[in-house]
Amino acid sequence: MDIPAILQQWPLHAVAALLAGVVVLVAPRVLNYAIAAYLLVVGALGLLQTYYGQPVRPQTLIALVAGAMVLIKPNLLSYVVGIYLILIGLLDIGILRWLR
Repeated sequence: MDIPAILQQWPLHAVAALLAGVVVLVAPRVLNYAIAAYLLVVGALGLLQTYYGQPVRPQTLIALVAGAMVLIKPNLLSYVVGIYLILIGLLDIGILRWLR
């Protein structure tokens, strides 16, 4: 099995997002865990791509840290998700180029 080809062909991030969304809709009480799991999966997928020769992306590290923080302190979910979204947005539009 060629893992890099699977990572490029299958939208695994999208599948993780869909699964997390369905879990939240079916069982809203597990919101914190669903979000933490999603962030950790996104980070793990980023690390898997790194293992196969691609550079570490800041989004990978941010997702891993955010997922771990939500697991450790679930009451910080709103703050962690807010900061995560701001950092990812700043990276995507190029304001935080120094992290790339």
